[in-house]
Amino acid sequence: MSVLLDPAPGAARTAPGAPGVTADRPATGRAPQPTTPTSAGRRGDRKHWPRRTRLLVTLVAAWAVFLGVFLLLTGEHWWWRLVELPPPLFFAAVPMLLLALAPLARPVRWRLAAAALCCLAIGLDLAGLNPHALPGVGGVTPAPPGALRVFSWNTEYWHDGHDPQRFYDHLAAQRADVYLLQEHVGWDLAGHRPIRVDHVAELRARFPEHHVVATGELLTMSRYPIVAWRGLDGWPYLADPARHGTPAGSDFSDYYRYKVLRTDLAVGDRVLSVYNVHVPVQLDISMDPTSAEFTEFMRAQQDRRQAHYRALRADLAANPYGRLLAGDFNATSAMGELRDLAARLTDAAVASDRLHPVSWPDASPKWRLDWAFTDGPVRSHEYRMVPAYGMSDHSGQQVVVSLVEPR
Repeated sequence: MSVLLDPAPGAARTAPGAPGVTADRPATGRAPQPTTPTSAGRRGDRKHWPRRTRLLVTLVAAWAVFLGVFLLLTGEHWWWRLVELPPPLFFAAVPMLLLALAPLARPVRWRLAAAALCCLAIGLDLAGLNPHALPGVGGVTPAPPGALRVFSWNTEYWHDGHDPQRFYDHLAAQRADVYLLQEHVGWDLAGHRPIRVDHVAELRARFPEHHVVATGELLTMSRYPIVAWRGLDGWPYLADPARHGTPAGSDFSDYYRYKVLRTDLAVGDRVLSVYNVHVPVQLDISMDPTSAEFTEFMRAQQDRRQAHYRALRADLAANPYGRLLAGDFNATSAMGELRDLAARLTDAAVASDRLHPVSWPDASPKWRLDWAFTDGPVRSHEYRMVPAYGMSDHSGQQVVVSLVEPR
């Protein structure tokens, strides 16, 4: 049986150097101060981090994982389309907020700020901002004599429900050399389907100085002679042509088959290929999202979208002329298929003074769904959005381009 004796004041409790015990009490009589973890220890032991630090670290990590998954899946899967719908500025706003909160995350605030800054760099690329609008970054040259003024516009079912004269006055007011017009169709509300229309003869009468060609829903007018034109057939590129071709009961197959109209124009002694583009939408908000019809429509639209993008890329790869593409791509700067296309081309927004050019919806635009690109010996000198004044849900695009001498 052992007995614990209370040593006399000032006496050593055990032999100096014995493991696990303190040294002699100081002569002052004060108890030794408890040891505290070093700052390095606190930094390494997450259990000692403040709650707000743990929360912020979790949020930054979750956002970084989301960005990685988004970049991996975007444009590739129909079931990911709903995630792609928020305005692209969302990808810049979230990491900016996390970066602003990083100083609160002691003791890892600098590492957290660095992680948030990396997310912001990726987010700015997805957000659709136009750095060429910043002072000192641009440097677009003025349009030379002979430059082409091009107007591209999704008309929202031509002039259905609007005054035709006001519609044509709006077109004439653009004073364009080339018009790229989408949705040259009517719409059957009850049947929820497009209706074939033909305004070619009327346009030739109203714009006698322009040549007019049309296929499906796409119509192009040009002041320059048209040396060749054709619709790009998307059907050979469908993964499931039996199910995702022309819908059953439709008598307007060209509407679904051709979503790109290529027109080769004689500009002096050279040729400029102009592509009038309208990529199908991803989903139909009028459908019940819990229904099988909604899901099947999204599957079909994904296949159709990819088919038309493939047809466009294939034609561009084989085209030796200067190229201008413009129209409604139904895609934002964050979506994979558009990013793939834009990586090969030059965005006409390099000639814009808008930091965030947007086109839809026209009354209060938050998304840029309408795009214009150039490739080859083609340069943009001006790019701006044109209000539709209630005649369409899309703003128009006006771009001034010129052909330059190849190097």
